[in-house]
Amino acid sequence: MKTDNIEEVQQLLVKLAHIASQIEARSTDITRRIEVASGAMHQGLQRLDGGVDRFTREAMEAISHGSQAAVSEGARDALDGFNLKLAQAAGRAQGAADALGEQGRALTVAQQGLVWKGLVALTIGSLLAAGGSAYVAWASMREVRQAEFGTAILRATRSGALTSCGEALCVKVGQKSRRAGARGEYVVVED
Repeated sequence: MKTDNIEEVQQLLVKLAHIASQIEARSTDITRRIEVASGAMHQGLQRLDGGVDRFTREAMEAISHGSQAAVSEGARDALDGFNLKLAQAAGRAQGAADALGEQGRALTVAQQGLVWKGLVALTIGSLLAAGGSAYVAWASMREVRQAEFGTAILRATRSGALTSCGEALCVKVGQKSRRAGARGEYVVVED
């Protein structure tokens, strides 16, 4: 029954390690996706800036070659408004890309915290399992020593070294008895 509890703890530890590895894999995948999305947004912003400049330049060249100065001035005002709106949109997109990058960094920090907590939990579980195993081994050895003592008494009774003398218990010690114990307080039984 004690070994069943240890096996259950060990199985729970294996499941916890599997869950921790899945969390780490998912966090790594999400972090990679955030980095890819952030890079794509930065590239899009660079293309947008280049496209706006090229569009403005080409439009201004076409208008400047035209014959009407008033149309050119009106188009320039319209293009300046358009450029302003595009610059604002690019600024918002840049802010969103920066926020996305910050979320990726926060996710990485949270992932590392989960991994460390998982490792601590695994360590504690391992220590508990090892302590339980040590206790089971100690208890088993104690039971073995008790069984050996009972076997020694049975052997002494069968050989006649330990017998009943009426109401008293008698021990056959032999002609030259040997003493045992730290102060010689015991007599060794002959087989």
